[in-house]
Amino acid sequence: MNSRVSHRRAWRRRAAWLGCCVLAGCGSSPPTRFYILTDVAGPTPAASAPADSAPAAAAGSAKALQVGPVTIAPEIDRPQLVTRAGTNRIQVADFERWAAPLADQIQRVLSDDLASRLAPGLVLPIDQPTTGQAHRTLSVAIEEFYGDSRCAVSLRAAWTLAAPNASPLQGSERLQLPPSAPCDGELPAAMSRALAMLADRLSIVISTD
Repeated sequence: MNSRVSHRRAWRRRAAWLGCCVLAGCGSSPPTRFYILTDVAGPTPAASAPADSAPAAAAGSAKALQVGPVTIAPEIDRPQLVTRAGTNRIQVADFERWAAPLADQIQRVLSDDLASRLAPGLVLPIDQPTTGQAHRTLSVAIEEFYGDSRCAVSLRAAWTLAAPNASPLQGSERLQLPPSAPCDGELPAAMSRALAMLADRLSIVISTD
């Protein structure tokens, strides 16, 4: 009887110890990491642009351009990084977060990317008031913007280029960035490169409009 009681007490002590370990594990969590998107400089056709391009844009020419607010699909419009885990499945990383709203970051980066690809002064700052200033507006709707564990990125966007007294131009772009494993913590950099590729294509449309 004594040995049985002793065994039960030992089992209870072990169970209590395991319970404390579980509680301690639940009480701790990995540190949250915050990410930003960054612009990627591209080839600048500005060197061959007409000499009066910059003054004209600065003076409010209708050829000046401002990147308007960006809209993004609801499934990626969240603070956490969202990655594709399969054809019909995504993963939301609880401890991998954007440092600022994703739509705002895309607007800023896309504007900076275009500014480095077009004539100096052609792209107006996104926060510059344009009341009474004739300019074109580029609106972008991000319909798909995913990466995966290998840093492969897919980007699908619809765009509208509106100009005063003219019918708007509309189009869509679909981009695939190949994987570049290992990818730990590098997905935002790959997504930034995908936005730069989008800027490459949009700069051609803007330059020929």
